Formats: sequence, C-alpha cells, structure tokens
Amino acid sequence: MAATLSGLFYIPHILMSWASHPEYSAAQYVEIGMFFVIGGLTGVLADDERMQRKKVEETAHKLSDVYAQLQASFEQLRRADRLSALGELSAGLAHEIRNPLGSVEGAVQILCRHELPTETRQEFGDLAQKEVNRLKGLLTNFLDFARPQTPKRVPTEPSQLLESVSKLAAETAKMSGTKVRIESTGGGPTVSIDPEQMKQVLLNLVINAIQAMPAGGEVVIRAAREADFVVLEVQDAGVGIPAEDLERVFNPFVTTRADGTGLGLSIAYQIVSQHGGHITAHRNPERGMTFRVTLPLGSEANLPETVLQEENRA
Repeated sequence: MAATLSGLFYIPHILMSWASHPEYSAAQYVEIGMFFVIGGLTGVLADDERMQRKKVEETAHKLSDVYAQLQASFEQLRRADRLSALGELSAGLAHEIRNPLGSVEGAVQILCRHELPTETRQEFGDLAQKEVNRLKGLLTNFLDFARPQTPKRVPTEPSQLLESVSKLAAETAKMSGTKVRIESTGGGPTVSIDPEQMKQVLLNLVINAIQAMPAGGEVVIRAAREADFVVLEVQDAGVGIPAEDLERVFNPFVTTRADGTGLGLSIAYQIVSQHGGHITAHRNPERGMTFRVTLPLGSEANLPETVLQEENRA
C-alpha cells in the first residue's frame, strides 16, 4: 500500500519535471508502472508474511497447549506408576515376611508343649532362630534397596576388585565344589567407583552363579576395557533364567530360588545405576547366564547406544 501511494504521488512530479522532454515520456510511464508493480508485489508479500507469522503464532500456541497437556498426562502416569510400583513392592514384602513368620509361629506353638523332649525343643528353637535371621536379612536388604547410599568414589583397578571378590567367595565356592576363575589383563585403566559397593554387586552375582550350579562347575569373572568403559562380567554354566523372566530379573522380589529374597539383583541394579553404569543379563548359547556390568571410566558419562540395545534384547 505504501509503495502504491508513493507511485501515485510521484506521477505529478514526473509529468511536471519531464514535460519539456517528451523523448523521456515512455521511460516515465515505465517508471510509474514499475512503482505500481513493486508496490503491488510488496503488498502481496507483506500480507503473505503477516499471515504466515499469524499461522506460526497460532501453531506455537497450540503446541504449547499440547505440551502442557502432555506434561499433565505424563505426571498422572508417573503417579500411577509409582503407586503401582509401591503396591507391587508392598505385596512382595508382605509375601516374603509372611512365610518365615508362619514358620516361627508354628515353631513357637510346638515349643509351648511341655511334654516335648529336649532334642525336639532344640530343633524347633533352631528353626525359629533361622527364620528370625532370615527376616533380619530381608529387612536389611529392603532398607539397602529403599535407602541407597551415595557412592564414595575412588580410583579402583578392576583386576584388584575381581581378586577381592574371588577371595570373599572362595569358601562358598569350595563348599559347593565350584571354582572361581578370573580373566583380566591386569594393569588396565582405573575406574572411579565405590569399591565396597561394587564388591557387593559382584559378590552377589558370583554367589548367585555358584548357587545356580548345585553340582559344581566354574564361574568366570572377567574385566575388560571397551572404548571409554570398563566391562565386568560374571559367567556361569548353571540352570539359567527362563527367557520369560529375563525382563523382570532386576525387579524387586523376583527370584527363582525358594530361599531367595529377590532383592539382591535389584540392589545391584540400583548401585550400578548410581555409578552411571548399566547391568544386563544374557542367556549363554549353551547353558547358564552372563551378567554384564558396564561402567564409565569417568565419574559421569552416557552409555553407548549399543549397551541400551543389548538390554532391550535381553
């Protein structure tokens, strides 16, 4: 519009200024025509730009509303998920407590009989004590799971970590006729971890591996560097975990053992996650399991996509 008005105001000026030069009249009218063309095009482009800007603003407003709705829905899902997880956790804890409590109650009822011989009293007294100790262990594990400790990181050599875990598991392995073998290059890079917490993780995996081979066998623990990560593995040739249970193996109170609490792997998962790492479980081609712990060499790092893909495949 402004360009068109400028062209109209410019017409008298051209006619008056160039009246004495008729040879320029054609050029004058072409110039006037150009003003109108430019004015028209400018107006069309300005209107189009204004409409596009309005559409963008409307779209941005709609996207903002949709984002707010998604956030609200996400929060609702998170609350529902937390409630569901809390319900499952409570049910699992109640189930694990109910069994030993039933045993203790039965033992106490029998012990209340005055005619019982000393040997029988001793037997049921030992049973009650065993179940009480089991309850104490369950509550200790549950508190470790519910209130995880912040890792106290120090530079640690993976090979020394494996040696320490092997010594801690030596007596259990000897009693079950199992051998623990270490595979490590030694002298590799140090990793910033809490050595005591990581010992707890690896020892739990090694003990599980030993218990998975009641007839004896070999447990292999290894450490290796892969790019900017240290990988720790515990491999056994035991009974393995059913494929349908693999995706739940790190959930609390999930266990395949009658005397297991189902919290060991959950605590291991929590500890590894606090270290910025990841733990996965894989069925071996022939038999048994391999648990793989991937830890960043730095104190904080993102895991490579391949590690996350491995978990999904597991």
